[in-house]
Amino acid sequence: MFPVYIRPYILEDAAAVLEVNLRNRDHFEYWMPIKPSPEQYTIEGQRERIHRHQELMRQDAYYAYGVFLSETDQLIGDVSAMFVQRGPAETCMIGYQLDAAFSGRGYMAQAVGLFVDHLFDVHQFHRIRAEVMPENIGSIRVLEKVGFRKEGIAKQNLFINDAWEDFILFALLKEDREESKHANL
Repeated sequence: MFPVYIRPYILEDAAAVLEVNLRNRDHFEYWMPIKPSPEQYTIEGQRERIHRHQELMRQDAYYAYGVFLSETDQLIGDVSAMFVQRGPAETCMIGYQLDAAFSGRGYMAQAVGLFVDHLFDVHQFHRIRAEVMPENIGSIRVLEKVGFRKEGIAKQNLFINDAWEDFILFALLKEDREESKHANL
């Protein structure tokens, strides 16, 4: 049994999502180019957000999953896929965040691994991308553990916290994930 599991959010998760976001507000917002509105820090705001994400999932435009501890079903973070491109690209970009109280235990690497396997196997993506600020060492380690490869640097890519920030570009191909999973058996 894995220590964490992932699943799409349901409306009943709104209180737990709100609790995690309130507890980690400064930590999460530090990495965000667009900060959540005050309404998102309410139970109704979280219900609306989950409902919106469910609709986007039905449209194959965005995927949002909670990360839960297997033993207790406690929500500890989330993984998401955005910028979905179909047709000749078959790609998306992932993002993730973890309750700071659970950092450094390997939970997010496992959750991202489960998520990319799901995206490859169920949603048939060919390539998954991620972008990380160079100072976010924990996030870089997560991607490397899952098998993502560094592809370059996007200089002054996003305006975050009153500065233009560089981002390291990572990607993972479906066949590379298959190879890394077999190598780690």
